[in-house]
Amino acid sequence: MSEDLQPARHWWKPIEQARVVLGLVAFALLVVVIDQGPIWPSVLVSGVGEALQWWSAGHLRKNVALAASGPYALVRNPMYIGRFLVGLGFALSTRFWPVTLVYVLAFAAYAHARVLREEGRLQRVIGEPYLHYSREVPRWLPRLTPWSQSEPHRISWQLVRTNHQHRVTVALALAYVILWGRVTFIHWRL
Repeated sequence: MSEDLQPARHWWKPIEQARVVLGLVAFALLVVVIDQGPIWPSVLVSGVGEALQWWSAGHLRKNVALAASGPYALVRNPMYIGRFLVGLGFALSTRFWPVTLVYVLAFAAYAHARVLREEGRLQRVIGEPYLHYSREVPRWLPRLTPWSQSEPHRISWQLVRTNHQHRVTVALALAYVILWGRVTFIHWRL
């Protein structure tokens, strides 16, 4: 196994397993500390991230085949990049740079640990095709041109549904409606 594809350490496992609860707690705190300014810049950043997640979900056949079409022809982890942008939009809505910095650092640690574990699993499940793909396609910074061996598949709306991305979008929209209501109708400051 190459050094680049070593499984993640186990110290992060409890935090990873509690990520949904931690996300809900973070959102509750965000509702309390959100700045009274406009939220459209945050919605824009999160929207770009969500669009990237849709595009990625429409090309991802989990545990079935190597995803090498769509955004996966440019970067190995477009779902995590999209997820990062969604969360960054929320962090930016506080207009308090320490919150954004903590988010960026925490997400980097979480994503790095999780991606290392996933890459180890993909190497075991898919084998040499994944190793070749991982040598040619960067983990985080997209290529300027699609990988030469990428597949010319179009986005599959069935895969978007199978990967539950529509549910994530509903939750994201609901979260921003709650934040909009908080900023518009409930004025308090800590």
